[in-house]
Amino acid sequence: MTESTTSAATTEATVSPMAAWLIDRITFYDQVDPATITVDAPLAELGLDSIYVLTLCGDIEDAYGVAIDPTFFADYQTLGDLADGLAARVDGP
Repeated sequence: MTESTTSAATTEATVSPMAAWLIDRITFYDQVDPATITVDAPLAELGLDSIYVLTLCGDIEDAYGVAIDPTFFADYQTLGDLADGLAARVDGP
């Protein structure tokens, strides 16, 4: 196995289901290559403007049945942090 193949496999294996879902939504709307997005990516660098965040909130509600206010995103710096926070909210009480 080459180093790049090993890295890609390791990265893919460590992405949580929620992070993978968020990456899918981000790549769908922003038309970016999912291979360029990591869980360490700062949200500010992912093109999450106010309209996109509102759309993503609707997607979260449709997919998970949880209403998320757009201000929820302000509490998180990276995609991984957001995924963890969203997973906790979805799985929470």
